[in-house]
Amino acid sequence: MKTIRNYNIYIFISTFVRNIIDVYSVIYLYQKGISIKEIISIYALTYFLGYFISYLSIILGNKVGYKYILIFSSIITSITFYIINNSHNIYLISLFLSLSMFTYHPIRHYYGITLLKHKKEIGNTLIFTYIAQLLSSYIAISNMKLIYLIILSIIGIIPALFIKNDPKEVIKFPKKISNSKLKFFFFDQFKIIFILLEPLYLYLISNKLSYVGIFNIILTISSILCIYLLTNKINVQKNYKYINILFIIVLILKINIHNKNLLLLIAFLEGIGIKTNELVSTMNLYNIKDLNACYIITSERIFCTTRALILSIIYFLSFDLKVSLYILLIGIFILSFQYKKNS
Repeated sequence: MKTIRNYNIYIFISTFVRNIIDVYSVIYLYQKGISIKEIISIYALTYFLGYFISYLSIILGNKVGYKYILIFSSIITSITFYIINNSHNIYLISLFLSLSMFTYHPIRHYYGITLLKHKKEIGNTLIFTYIAQLLSSYIAISNMKLIYLIILSIIGIIPALFIKNDPKEVIKFPKKISNSKLKFFFFDQFKIIFILLEPLYLYLISNKLSYVGIFNIILTISSILCIYLLTNKINVQKNYKYINILFIIVLILKINIHNKNLLLLIAFLEGIGIKTNELVSTMNLYNIKDLNACYIITSERIFCTTRALILSIIYFLSFDLKVSLYILLIGIFILSFQYKKNS
């Protein structure tokens, strides 16, 4: 129980800090004068490097203890804030973004499958995550000083120190991931990239970071409110195709409406679609008999390869931002037909 409590405290602090990087870094880079095309190249390289870093994170974590990788990740994240704010070197930015992301996400998945065995435990962790996301959007609006974000990243080390180390396991790669699951993984990444780029699109419309923050606060509140419906009242697995198509319609409206008040209404509807997709993606990821650290490595590497490929195509074909979003919507539409309960 103490390990789960310390893990949740770590998740709260790390989500609070990382949400600012995950959601707003594209805007911070653009504000520095880095072009949209260069930003896309930064993230293509970030995910390419993530293929290798996610592997090393699990392998090293298995040798020295996974909690020490989380501690390293907190230190790297604090440096990443400084790099994003002070460097124009796209290779350096990509390297630290990738280190920050992929020393964290694979390990977080690992702890998710080993620690959180019951519905109540999963629910408590989700509550910590949602509260942290709300607060981080508020902080982004308030334009919190860089030094405070760096300090918070370092503070995240404290609860990580008290997470109990699991016994070492033999890393065995899964014999095979089903084709249906692989197709879902592939098209699911179109949604991830859309979510990555949309804050920049909103910023270009409003020219205000605060507006993007308000949009994300509404989106998060909507996500929280719909969790009860998704988990208790609606058969998400059966109705996913229809829910996702409605989600795409909402996103099409979003990139064709410039009225800022109407867009905030879209934020509420989008939150429902995002949460449905997140729930189905998680079920699809964890729906496997041999659920272990090696499966997490393999999945993360598939995610990274796909994201790097999609972003590289957008970069080399020089699509503008709006056209890129439309292309990503095609992938999200195909995703509607890829989920199979027993994949």
